[in-house]
Amino acid sequence: MGISDEEWERLQKVIDWPGPDQEITHLHQSTSPVHSSFSIVGLKESYKVGEIISVTITARDHNKNLKRYGGDFFKAKLFNLKLKASVYGEVVDHRNGTYSVDFLLPWEGQAQVFVRLEHSSEVVQILKKYRESSFPRAHYHGYFGSGPSKTRITEVVECNLKWGADGSWRKRNCCCEYKDIKTGTVWQCERPKTLSCDKLVHHSYGRLENPLNLFEKQLFAAWVVIQNEFQNDCRCVKIKL
Repeated sequence: MGISDEEWERLQKVIDWPGPDQEITHLHQSTSPVHSSFSIVGLKESYKVGEIISVTITARDHNKNLKRYGGDFFKAKLFNLKLKASVYGEVVDHRNGTYSVDFLLPWEGQAQVFVRLEHSSEVVQILKKYRESSFPRAHYHGYFGSGPSKTRITEVVECNLKWGADGSWRKRNCCCEYKDIKTGTVWQCERPKTLSCDKLVHHSYGRLENPLNLFEKQLFAAWVVIQNEFQNDCRCVKIKL
């Protein structure tokens, strides 16, 4: 069963995630949780249960400049520790460095608004880049063997899944391939020098490979260091029946 062009276009808009409008070459160009801020629109002395409050988030970079584009991954929630109650709000990205969140006030008493920058738009783009790439993050060992125990020939080669845009993490006629009939998944092992492909005995986990370049590692490191500073900034509201 297919979907209409209108439905397809609507789905594409829903999953679309904006990114930087320029090449990011310095850490100070990325979103800073220290200099970003949020405020409750039209803050009143008290509210009634069932009312809605609106929150505006303003993203800034490490030089305190307003961000011109969206794509930051913010989480926003309303909570009361005494009641052990909380609700998350949907963050709307206006694609100009500002975001808005609406909260329904569901309980009587106090409530605090909490906003956290999970990932800057720059880090989101890095995650998206490698999610869509065929870069092999995990590597495995394939064990081939043939012959009796005393004269047995064994070889260990690198193996991995066959996936990605080019269909392989190795080029040309490099590998032995093993297809799972049920799932269609293809497993590849580098071709042994002396043994044939049907001599694969088993495989084991090998190593993890970090795909990040130096600048990308710095972006992630900077985010890890300062990620908790923004979340400590809260706003309180009083709610009555």
